[in-house]
Amino acid sequence: MPALDLHLEIAQQYGKDMLALQLTPKVVLERATVSTQPLQTFLALLDLIGGYKEDPLRKKSSLLALILNQRPKCFLPLRQDEQVEPVIDYHAMCACLRIGIIEVLDKELTRKLLNRQMVSPLEEWSVRYACYRAYQQLVALTGKTYGVVGWFVFSVTRNLCLEMFDPECTVCPIDLLCAHRKFLFQPVIRTSYY
Repeated sequence: MPALDLHLEIAQQYGKDMLALQLTPKVVLERATVSTQPLQTFLALLDLIGGYKEDPLRKKSSLLALILNQRPKCFLPLRQDEQVEPVIDYHAMCACLRIGIIEVLDKELTRKLLNRQMVSPLEEWSVRYACYRAYQQLVALTGKTYGVVGWFVFSVTRNLCLEMFDPECTVCPIDLLCAHRKFLFQPVIRTSYY
């Protein structure tokens, strides 16, 4: 997000909070990995730190947990019953809309999405929550973790279904399942936390 003053403010708050809490990234990971609930401990610690604590949806925190867990060295091992919740950012919403994982029934909201117009927070939340539920169902249906499902959808849509260009449907592995709603875009609402 091109808001350099906000970047500086968040970076400074991150540093102040880490110093005040006497934490380092290494200490955060150490505390999480020795905990009986590594994921919950990790997220709870990040909830106290600038750059993460402002985000009620924990997008950045959850993405960081996924990254640390899925690295070859598995810096953040999780228990069998722990799983990162679906991370629904603008890209995930756009993918759900274009592929047809969700369908918008409200004609006025559909018009706004087609025209890339600002939407109300309630409209944005309705799309976001529908995507969240859809990802939960994909995880349940496939038996895969959200990390696997989310990465697959992200990889396919990031490389083949770019917002600013015509999608490359003929080489897409989900072409036969796709609704091809290439003119739908994610809700437009300005926020810094996702």
